[in-house]
Amino acid sequence: MSLRDRWLLVSQPRTFAVRMRERHGDAVRMQFRGEVFVFAFTSAGARQVLSADPAGYDAFWKRGFTGLAGTGSLWVLDGEAHRRERQLLLPAFHGRSFRGYGDTIREVTRLQTSHWQPGQTVHTLQTTLAISLDVIMRLVFGAGDARDEEFAREGRAVLGALWREMHPLIVFFPELQQGWFPLWRRYASSKRRFAEWMSRYLAVRRARGADSDDVLGLMLAASYDDGSRMSDEDIRDELLTILLAGHETTATALAWALYELGRHPAVLETLRAELESADGTDPATVVKLPYLSAVCNETLRLHTLLSEVARVCSAPLELLGHRLQPGDSAVISVNAIHHDAELYPEPDQFIPQRFIDRSYTPFEFLPFGGGHRRCLGAALSDFEMRIALAEVVSHWDFEPARIDRDIRHDIAMGTKHGAPLRLKARRTPQPSLA
Repeated sequence: MSLRDRWLLVSQPRTFAVRMRERHGDAVRMQFRGEVFVFAFTSAGARQVLSADPAGYDAFWKRGFTGLAGTGSLWVLDGEAHRRERQLLLPAFHGRSFRGYGDTIREVTRLQTSHWQPGQTVHTLQTTLAISLDVIMRLVFGAGDARDEEFAREGRAVLGALWREMHPLIVFFPELQQGWFPLWRRYASSKRRFAEWMSRYLAVRRARGADSDDVLGLMLAASYDDGSRMSDEDIRDELLTILLAGHETTATALAWALYELGRHPAVLETLRAELESADGTDPATVVKLPYLSAVCNETLRLHTLLSEVARVCSAPLELLGHRLQPGDSAVISVNAIHHDAELYPEPDQFIPQRFIDRSYTPFEFLPFGGGHRRCLGAALSDFEMRIALAEVVSHWDFEPARIDRDIRHDIAMGTKHGAPLRLKARRTPQPSLA
């Protein structure tokens, strides 16, 4: 892999995928620092990787992710340890667990947009990051009522600092996770503050002696097959993983959705018509609306946040004519699949209708990854995006304030300019959405 190819992979993965597929076809074998990587650029490749026996894989980029999230994170667990941990956590992230969260997400969205004024230009990502962090504090950490006001205030500051210090260099070059490197030193300091805050908050939650339906409460109540409970360290590592994987990605997806709706007034009006015809008092009804779903899916396709999905082979694997041996890495280019013109005609255009006209397999549309390591928080992220998006478009007219584009932020992609919007006017929602 040339230096230029490596730079494109880190900074412009969509350009990397297009150039590699044009040059090498559906898959290419590359070497980096003595390690073998096979990149697959088609849904057929995704099917081969994600349909294979999970026992034939180890966690990818384990050294880098261990430094970021800890040894107890699902990112770095593999084999039986990964299966056991995921099985324990699944109930807390099942869609059924979020049915009562819709009103909270709507309340958070209204609170974070309450300062908006007609004629103002807003940095949309700042608002959606605030929405995402508040939702995480309330629904994941359970720090939302008066009893936890001080913990919640401190937690927002700690979690916000931790997210801001996660730089791509310390993700992609784990050898820089050393005390002499300033970027890592700042991240490690924020991580220690998070651990200290988490230890104090866990003590408070355990002292109450009552379970709750937030994710942390369900984790505290959960037990493994042998009856044992999660340790404080494992809970901390998993909650840190949720923050790093879900905070910015959910916020970015929501910001891009608003940006694209501002660019496409006809799509926005179609969405509003659907929302106004629905029972907006019931979030469970809103999240099932087909055009709202299509808008969210098209946003996640066009602005792919997780640009690659990768596995380290612990057993031989055949991938699009390439033979991988144990220790080699299979990499699915989600960007390439989401911009495949055969699957998605006019792939660079925002066309939600394509998700109405046909269904896509989990190997053709995979914004949250796939297989046995599919993002555990996908259902919560999707639920939050739909509720918050419906709330904003029902109350505001807006348009983009400037052209924006995708760039690499850390693990995931993001906006270069924060998806700025010019607020044109407040809207009076229909009674069903009030």
